[in-house]
Amino acid sequence: MQILVQYPFTEEQIAQLRQVAARYGSELFHATDEETALRHAPECEVILGAFPPAVCAAAPKLRWIQSFSTGMDKFLFPAIIERDEVMISNVAGLYASQGAEHAWALLLALSRGITQSWDNQKAKKWGGGSNVELSGTTLGLVGLGGFGIEMAKRAQGYNMTILAIDAMRTEKPDLVAELKPATRENLHDLLRRSDVVMMACPLTKETYHLISTEDLAQMKPSAYLINVTRGGIIDEPALVAALQAGQIAGAGLDVTEKEPLPADSPLWDAPNLILTPHRAGASQHRPRMVFEFFRQNLERYLKGERPLNVVDKRKGY
Repeated sequence: MQILVQYPFTEEQIAQLRQVAARYGSELFHATDEETALRHAPECEVILGAFPPAVCAAAPKLRWIQSFSTGMDKFLFPAIIERDEVMISNVAGLYASQGAEHAWALLLALSRGITQSWDNQKAKKWGGGSNVELSGTTLGLVGLGGFGIEMAKRAQGYNMTILAIDAMRTEKPDLVAELKPATRENLHDLLRRSDVVMMACPLTKETYHLISTEDLAQMKPSAYLINVTRGGIIDEPALVAALQAGQIAGAGLDVTEKEPLPADSPLWDAPNLILTPHRAGASQHRPRMVFEFFRQNLERYLKGERPLNVVDKRKGY
């Protein structure tokens, strides 16, 4: 069996992956560009890392892909979805802890007026912004996968009541007060009752512009909206309009529908909005965690076991 790696691992890490492959009589190749990947593609059964359409098309023996991403919306293309013999696994949950920390950083910056204080500091002006206490308020989670669970864990420290909706999970964790199916009616109920709403769902056909004008109108004028998962879940013109009208208190986005965000986007000038450049999943531990997960899943596959985190390609998660 031949294995193709298209990910910027170190030489030492590639050597370790080769050792795993060799234990099961397999050969591993590392491609740093698409031209090299295309040379090895015809004989490869496994791709670890990036899997561009041209490489997949040149790999008739391909049976398993291990993606480096949690969200699959930007990676699944029709030809690979239709190949039923090829399974794809993602790294769901791997970036959840740092993602939740980033969501809370955005929320705390909004609720405590940190951005206004920072602007005042640079102007040598004594003064701050809002001073909203989160303790005892209600957090609404749209999605209760890895990101949602980690967000909920942090909300416990603020003694928040946690409401959640989810398309798949049916068993309510103890730290959540309510868990309901992800229907439109339940979404609007969650939006009306929450002081903070955090998006923790994948981007799919069903969740594209899930939060738009009608949905934002359900939120409290004092509520905050946070999204660190995928751009496109929130209708950005609708969000700008809601912020300009004071319909909600503020929003924090780490992701946008187009990235990098175009210079002419109205998001740049929207009031009470904090933007960060898709960094929620980053941490000093990420390179190590990706490598360790790839190594573990590769060994599972080579032993004949089902890899972890196999996605439903047609659902997109």
